[in-house]
Amino acid sequence: MSRQQGFSLVESLVALVILSVGLISVAAMQLKALQSAHSGYQHALANVAAIDAQERIWAAFAGSGACSDIPLSTVESAWKNHWFTHPETAVLTHADASRSQLSGLGCQFTITVYLLTAANDDAGELVYNFSLPSQS
Repeated sequence: MSRQQGFSLVESLVALVILSVGLISVAAMQLKALQSAHSGYQHALANVAAIDAQERIWAAFAGSGACSDIPLSTVESAWKNHWFTHPETAVLTHADASRSQLSGLGCQFTITVYLLTAANDDAGELVYNFSLPSQS
């Protein structure tokens, strides 16, 4: 009687299980990479929205000439409409418009953009501070 050589069924199944675990791991890494890329994109958009708010405040300052004369509620309303609610321009789909705000005291201003994040993400509230030149 001659001995047969080759793989047994058990060896083939073990190799298939190892390959399956490896492919599932690669798929999980790809999913995490896509989630991270999307999170980075949302943070970049939040930065652009904050810069836009800053530029709107600067434009209002140029029109009024004094920090106390800036119509901050009007600027905030137009900013929120553009970035959060207007159907054609609202690109911050993962942001909370009710918690995002503009505030100011004198010539010091704070822009808050609140992103709706996953439970394990560490940045939900992004705060930007800047100041305009005060009139002497």
